[in-house]
Amino acid sequence: MTAYWLMLLVPMLAGLSPWKAKGTLSNLQWFLYGALLIFIIGLRHKVGGDWDNYIGNFIGLEGVSFSEAITVQSVSHDFAYETIHWFSLNYLNGIYSTNLICAVIFVAGLLRVCKNMPFPWLALVISIPYLVIVVAMGYTRQGVAIGFIMWGLIDLINGKKIRFYIMVLLAVLFHKTSLFMLPIGFLYGNSIRNWKDMLLFTGLFVVAFIAFVADQLQNLLYQYVTNSELESSGAFIRVLMNVFAALNFLYFRKVWREKYDDAALWMIFSIASLIMLPLTFVSSTSIDRMALYFLPMQLVILSRIPVLITDRYNRTLFILGVLFLYIGALFVWLNFGSFSSSWIPYNNLLFN
Repeated sequence: MTAYWLMLLVPMLAGLSPWKAKGTLSNLQWFLYGALLIFIIGLRHKVGGDWDNYIGNFIGLEGVSFSEAITVQSVSHDFAYETIHWFSLNYLNGIYSTNLICAVIFVAGLLRVCKNMPFPWLALVISIPYLVIVVAMGYTRQGVAIGFIMWGLIDLINGKKIRFYIMVLLAVLFHKTSLFMLPIGFLYGNSIRNWKDMLLFTGLFVVAFIAFVADQLQNLLYQYVTNSELESSGAFIRVLMNVFAALNFLYFRKVWREKYDDAALWMIFSIASLIMLPLTFVSSTSIDRMALYFLPMQLVILSRIPVLITDRYNRTLFILGVLFLYIGALFVWLNFGSFSSSWIPYNNLLFN
């Protein structure tokens, strides 16, 4: 468990320390911490609930030409992931190189979000228990997709909507469910009032759907909706964490609008999260996987709210409360999680 606590305690202690690095030294800190995350995530050995599935489902990519590989009837048909994995299996060291490349993409998106927050270290701490450890180290393809989404969210916040759409389409190449993040950019711009924008978006969505999802729609529906044997036991708790962030945003929404220009974006995330909560009792797996794309709202909302709290005492209480919440979440999951045994003990390629 040491590796997992290290990922959480390093940014927490750095944030709570009275000494703050600036300039080049600060950038060096970010680089070193990013390298640590990439090392732990990318070079893990037999760690994560889907480890065996990733080995077995893509075994047909080894020892064949690339043209043959892209026609292999694998489970996912996620072109970018399969391309990287084919190259790794045939020219590098297999799953480890694939995971390392995927870790770089995920960490780049994560650090971009955190560095753009007023309390970047707090955003990092919030990300560790579930987004980093469970998602990036368990659901590799969806972790990469979320990495692209996080990178694109900063572009969307800065008004660069086209870049956000590009990031979503890149994410789709790793996991098709990320296609359903496209409407976020559309709704955020209130483009529904402009029929030309609506027509353009509808056309883009239909083309993307046909190109990336339509051929696998039946399989996706079975995996995440109709398969009654597949159930995510922790879906309610994980969605509840998004709801916690949503309720905090709704409480501070008036002062948020005075400080930030992106209130409409997090209103969309908040409303969607509130809708998802009761739906976990209807289709836990599908809602659980869709809620993964909303995890970045926890990083943004909970690391920005301290700025909105003017009273120093209350601000400190809020920060400490968030820290204890996520420390507790990691402790409970590691010790009592239904599937945490797949992550314990942590093993690394370089130490085996």
